[in-house]
Amino acid sequence: MITDIQKEEIKALIGHRYVSIVQDELNSKAEFDSKGKTYSTAMITNVMNGKPNAVIEDAIYRVVAQKKALNKKREEILKSA
Repeated sequence: MITDIQKEEIKALIGHRYVSIVQDELNSKAEFDSKGKTYSTAMITNVMNGKPNAVIEDAIYRVVAQKKALNKKREEILKSA
């Protein structure tokens, strides 16, 4: 479950328009809800607000890891320039 502190850290890193980014990540990994449909934006928001859902939480953490890696790569490029 995502805590309020984690939620703020996640939003600071990937932005307040995180829902579509997380939804794209879920779709790219072919992770769908129990009916085989794309997870709704409301469900993703609910998970960010503390409702447990392991699949969506994992997708959020993957997006965070990707963003951190991208930021690190940018920093390395700037240092070498």
